[in-house]
Amino acid sequence: MYRTILVPIDGSGESEYAIPFAIEIARRAKGRVRLLRAMPESLVVADVPVSIQASARKLAQMHVDKLVNSYETPDVPLTAEVRIGFPVEEICAAATKCDLIVMTTHGRGGFQRWVTGSVADKVIRLASRSVLAIHPPEKRTRATAEAGALRMFRDIVVTLDGSPVAAQALSEAAQFADGETRLHLVNVVAKDAPPAIRDLAESVLKDAASGLVASGVNVVRSVESNDSPAEAIVDYALRKRCGLIAMTTRGAGGVERWILGGVTDKVVRHGPTPVLVNRAARTLWKLGRRPLLERRVLVI
Repeated sequence: MYRTILVPIDGSGESEYAIPFAIEIARRAKGRVRLLRAMPESLVVADVPVSIQASARKLAQMHVDKLVNSYETPDVPLTAEVRIGFPVEEICAAATKCDLIVMTTHGRGGFQRWVTGSVADKVIRLASRSVLAIHPPEKRTRATAEAGALRMFRDIVVTLDGSPVAAQALSEAAQFADGETRLHLVNVVAKDAPPAIRDLAESVLKDAASGLVASGVNVVRSVESNDSPAEAIVDYALRKRCGLIAMTTRGAGGVERWILGGVTDKVVRHGPTPVLVNRAARTLWKLGRRPLLERRVLVI
């Protein structure tokens, strides 16, 4: 179960859009939410007066404390902290003590100008935990975020390609399932795929669904024909009004389609539906050691 949820924020409304999603997940798991404001290390190493640095950190702490007061409920404890350092490293380090990272795919605010998508992309690649990536709509409110959070638990798309790695998304999606959830198992084949390939795809979905159906889970199976797997997945989610897409970042079954930078990357970037990304191999985080990142210090 996702008991401790980490929400990285940068001071922008875009990043804060993720908070209601994290709260709803924690509420169902009887867990808690941690807000993290990562202040770029450039504020420390650049030639900026200490008083200004201290003031910026104090303002950031006041901001996250205000968010805690606004969102905390009796059944979902919230805590917040401000860290100084490179945002991706600080998020990944904090994630080692959490079960899930929930964050938007872009955000900009004040000194914290995260390049669109770059922080989320790197966190998905490097973090030791699964990431729920949310693309906030242009017109966003707390109410729309709360409604989107509830939809996550009704209809969930799980992408499968026949590999054990891709199938790991099922176990992740199961943590969002309740008695009213429909799991949509989707496999994508090329438009000109021969009947044997389509039959194999159908067999993969049937095998994956068998245990779920036996457990009383409502399962929908679909083999989609499209030369663009990412387009097929997003179109299916929109067509069926699904609230969540669950997928892994690597797979080796059939055509090797499920790789970050390929299908997963495109779905995260372009799909309006939240995407639960489970990375199959996290060798960079063995024994809790953080990976080395390329550091670019902005001198201000």
